[in-house]
Amino acid sequence: MSPTTDEVLADLRRVVNEHYEKDSSPLLLSELGALLRKRNTWLSTESDGKKLRQVIEEAGDPDLVIVRDDTSPAYVAVTTGAAREIVEQYIRRRSQAKSVIPDLGALPRSVILAFCVRQENGKSVFLNKSFPFKYEIIDPTMADREQVLLIEDRYRRPGLKIGDSSELGPADRLDLQTKIAAWARDNGVKLEDFYTSQQNKPTNALERLIAAQPRGLAERIMIPADIALILSKHE
Repeated sequence: MSPTTDEVLADLRRVVNEHYEKDSSPLLLSELGALLRKRNTWLSTESDGKKLRQVIEEAGDPDLVIVRDDTSPAYVAVTTGAAREIVEQYIRRRSQAKSVIPDLGALPRSVILAFCVRQENGKSVFLNKSFPFKYEIIDPTMADREQVLLIEDRYRRPGLKIGDSSELGPADRLDLQTKIAAWARDNGVKLEDFYTSQQNKPTNALERLIAAQPRGLAERIMIPADIALILSKHE
């Protein structure tokens, strides 16, 4: 038996409330739809030809509110009445920051990790200025400041788990992006330089092997021709 509209709305309220009891970041409309499909409570309404946003807007429920980012029509969130102000503030902050906020998907993984890795006592995190932009956790007195950039603690999120950057929650993603942007601004670093380098990243196993060597060693490394040939054919 298909759920009634009232039952669908009740389940909507439960899902939305559960989200904001645990997390103040916006619950996107697309995320809500995915959650409902997992619960098998949206299929019948969908078959009636109504979109999720239409159902919510027509209900006029004060605890089911649609909030949009006017500068990005595709960014639509659903919130409760109580959480509405926080979500609106988040979206305003996102709109103001996105012109300078870095694209995590375009940054090399080593750069992102430099802002999240845990450091040892008495040591600092440094990021190499040249490709492949490795990070180092070393005593500040040992750093070659001509070759590396210091990432001060105030710009970092130590312990933030980074698998795929697309899997980060909205709040963690924005916080990390904001910290990276602030670091780049305060240190006169052009994030575009990191993006551009992606075009020249190693394309096969041989190039990756050479790129992975410490500074100064790559020029001296000797690889037998037959091994080099094999590596060059493997992506």
